[in-house]
Amino acid sequence: MRSSFITWYPYCRRSDAIADALGGSSHLVHYLSFKRPLQAPFKYVLQTIASLRILIREKPETVLVAVPPIFAALPVLLYARLTGTTRVVIDAHTGIFEHARWSWLMPLTRAVFRRADAVVVTGAHLAELVESWGAEAIVIGVVPVDFVEGTPPAPCDGARVVVINTFSVDEPVDEVLAAARRLRNAQFFVTGDVRHARREWVDGKPENLTYTGFVSEQDYAGLLRAADVVVVLTTHDHTMQRGGYEAMALDKPLVTSDWQLLRETFSRGTVHVENHGEAIADGIVRALENKDSLTVEMAGLRAERGELFARRLDQLLDVLGLPTSGDPEVALSATGT
Repeated sequence: MRSSFITWYPYCRRSDAIADALGGSSHLVHYLSFKRPLQAPFKYVLQTIASLRILIREKPETVLVAVPPIFAALPVLLYARLTGTTRVVIDAHTGIFEHARWSWLMPLTRAVFRRADAVVVTGAHLAELVESWGAEAIVIGVVPVDFVEGTPPAPCDGARVVVINTFSVDEPVDEVLAAARRLRNAQFFVTGDVRHARREWVDGKPENLTYTGFVSEQDYAGLLRAADVVVVLTTHDHTMQRGGYEAMALDKPLVTSDWQLLRETFSRGTVHVENHGEAIADGIVRALENKDSLTVEMAGLRAERGELFARRLDQLLDVLGLPTSGDPEVALSATGT
């Protein structure tokens, strides 16, 4: 099966991992600046042209496309309509349902989803919603992550707390700063492009907190491998945490928000907290105190979730009328051999 994954984003490990599991190619299509709404009309035109060029060149039998933005799916559907044989799978990130910048486009989103062969969502709640629109939904939450060896970070005094963050609207950065002020003996490392941070977050940060900026793959892997605990938070319900997958991949104790989806997904090796400074600080302390047992639990959860991912991928292939991983040829493709 020839497959291509189109993502209008400068980086997306989820897209890369799913494309790799299907033995296909992942294309991060992005022009101009990131998170600059006024540039959107211009960049979307450029990204539409680039997406069509990729599809015409690769001639995939199946195209996966990540949304938001919902406009990324339009050239894919156009290509599928012109070829008449190409299957379309939409990987619907939670923001397409939850964030105000996309929810006003819900009529277009529903129409696009109904025209796809399958829509991948991160939880049962969203699957029910998508199916109520007349689309075929497949739940793929946790996606296995492979890390490079990584570049070890400089030593630091105290426990190393890595906060996986992008300065998105659903990340409670204020409360992370409050937690860091309560835990002066720990060193906090907050990821993400600081250009998207509020000025008061940068100017008012505590001394034991460092903004890493957007780092290389090697530096990022090294930072996570050196973490004593990983923190990933969201204020939006039904939001799957990619950073949680990454903590799981390295068997790291995780502190994440207390939402039902995250409790079900990260059911072991994890401390779930309310999104305010005191609770986050208390959760980090509990994770550090129980680091050894949480590490063992996370290793078991990683194996369990890896098996679940393989089953869900088979469900997707079955919906598309394609051979599942039980087929030797597909199994070899999915493992890259």
